[in-house]
Amino acid sequence: MADEKNEWYLEGNKPSLRMWVFTQMAAGAGWGALVFFGVVLFIFALIAVSTILPEDPFASLEPTTALMAVV
Repeated sequence: MADEKNEWYLEGNKPSLRMWVFTQMAAGAGWGALVFFGVVLFIFALIAVSTILPEDPFASLEPTTALMAVV
């Protein structure tokens, strides 16, 4: 009885290759979704910043040049 080995592959609860493949593919899909939505949110943030900024990049300089001419 002392020599009796109780190996995992002799028991009824063997690891499943299907479950391992499923978990690996689900993890990959999760990372892919995270990267995809991160890129989409980054693009939307750029669009939001571009709507806040003026169309003319030199528009903010015009009031200061007008003040410099008065002084």
